Amino acid sequence: MPADRFDDLPLDPEGAAQALLLSLMARLLTPRGLAALADDSGGLRVVAARGLDGLEAGTLIADGGPGTLRPHGIALALPLRHGGETVGLVALGDKATATAYEAGEIAIARSLASACAASIRAAQAAGALADANRRLASRAQELSTLFELAQAFGAALDRDAVLRRLGFALMGQLVVSRAAVALTEPDGSLAIAGSWGGAPASGEVPARLLALAAPEAYCADGWAWAVPLRAGEVARGVILLGPRASGAGLDGTASAFAASLAALAVGALETADRVAERIEAERIESEMQLARQVQESLLPTDLPTIGGLDVAARWRPSKGVSGDAYDVAALANGEMLVAVADVVGKGIPAALLMATLQASIHTMRDDLASGFGLARATSRLNRLLCDGTEIDQFVTFAWALVDPAGGVVRSVTAGHPAPRLVKASGEIARLDVGGPLLGVLADAPYAQLETPFEPGDALVLFSDGVSEARHGDEEFGDHALDAALDALAGQPAESIVDRLGAAVLDYADEIDDDLTLVAVRRTPLAEQ
Repeated sequence: MPADRFDDLPLDPEGAAQALLLSLMARLLTPRGLAALADDSGGLRVVAARGLDGLEAGTLIADGGPGTLRPHGIALALPLRHGGETVGLVALGDKATATAYEAGEIAIARSLASACAASIRAAQAAGALADANRRLASRAQELSTLFELAQAFGAALDRDAVLRRLGFALMGQLVVSRAAVALTEPDGSLAIAGSWGGAPASGEVPARLLALAAPEAYCADGWAWAVPLRAGEVARGVILLGPRASGAGLDGTASAFAASLAALAVGALETADRVAERIEAERIESEMQLARQVQESLLPTDLPTIGGLDVAARWRPSKGVSGDAYDVAALANGEMLVAVADVVGKGIPAALLMATLQASIHTMRDDLASGFGLARATSRLNRLLCDGTEIDQFVTFAWALVDPAGGVVRSVTAGHPAPRLVKASGEIARLDVGGPLLGVLADAPYAQLETPFEPGDALVLFSDGVSEARHGDEEFGDHALDAALDALAGQPAESIVDRLGAAVLDYADEIDDDLTLVAVRRTPLAEQ
């Protein structure tokens, strides 16, 4: 290659400087010389040296001035300048002929140095451009990866899928040996929700990591880095990363990628939570609808007709599934069985408990018609519920046998609001004899009350939604209830349940409990 054609050199600054040194040494007949390039530190670093003691490739020299190089036998030092910038230096020792460098030789050397400096600067610019292109390509790859992961996160509608994609993406992109995600618990602590690579993650994750604003070193339990799982002000936990395969740390690019991916994951987790909440709400709604259907199927479709008795019922659930139920049945001995129950709880469990109670009542109808007695029947119901329900399930219950021929009402009240016997004269009697609520004490005793039932009298059973309806801080209460019933004395059963129900609804600010009313009136002689 001609010594004056540096534009044909490969785009390699060190190669250009070495070529210049060899060309000058051959042309000017010197056995010693060196070439150096500008260093990031501001000095010059030797890239090629020939025949010099104490100066070899890699040596950093301060400025390349005569005071620095003369002790090493350098006779001629030529700076490599381009555009006013020093990009390097070429220095030559004494000529082999022991003669001084002539002016023409120095001029040629400076010309070649100038040409080489331009080549070196071009190579450096090309290298910088190549680095920029590599960084740009890497960033483009990261953005493409983030875009693909954003789409993948959007398709991941459950938490585990989001965490799994997050862990594998970080391991693949950052080339780390293992990863784990710790999510925030309701008490503010951090708990491992998923781990990938190596042994399953264990051990306590310090809650202080929730305060991280950016990735930082975390050397505990074999981890190397902690990345906040955060998007803006929303912090969901922390990502733990093992060492990188390269041994390098998390530089700015890697940290930015991890933070961006964490922000995407937070958005996906929030979406997954909303999806889970919607699924749960739909499940509950489906359960409520099924429970409502079960409950309604257990209520009487038509009220029975018995000569000498007038009966009516109203059932108004507050919302969803009611805890109230009632039953009205004509027995084989000519008596009428009426019952009102209030199950503690809502949903399928409450509906199943109510179904159990009503099925048990149905099986006892023949026994009651044969004189089994309400007190004994109530004890049997109580034992059945105690044996077949959870400890937190129980029932308030009131029922009665109405005998129109004998003119008597036999009743048992088990932890329920006392039924009222409304005399035709307006006198109100509370039928509060019985025992504790059902399903709590298996051996609880129950007593039966027997009350005269004259023509024109009415028996009214109701749930606590009637007496406990609220207006502000005040309940409707027993006093208002008895006053309303007094005004309805002698009225037909339909009028009693309709007008009493209307009085409660007018009184209450909002009905947040179920309302159940059952009235049985003994027909006055004039209407028979």
